[in-house]
Amino acid sequence: MRLDSAIYAGYSIPPYYDSLIGKLIVHGRDREEAIARLKRSLGEMVVSGVDTTIPLFQRLLAEPDILSGDYDIHWLEKWAKRQKGEA
Repeated sequence: MRLDSAIYAGYSIPPYYDSLIGKLIVHGRDREEAIARLKRSLGEMVVSGVDTTIPLFQRLLAEPDILSGDYDIHWLEKWAKRQKGEA
């Protein structure tokens, strides 16, 4: 697991910040191991003061299509529309 970011403890993110304040990178011997490491890393990550996409990625990692790799470039848009319909 690696986190690439220029922020640090106590850093103040300006009001007009780039939405990419950090990038989490995981790897494993195979897809299943990498996904397990990603789930654990997201579950242990603590970011305060700004909203993050961590909850979104945790929800995506519960989707069978994501876990199996059965998705395309339109998958996320269709999934988001279905989520709005359920709310």
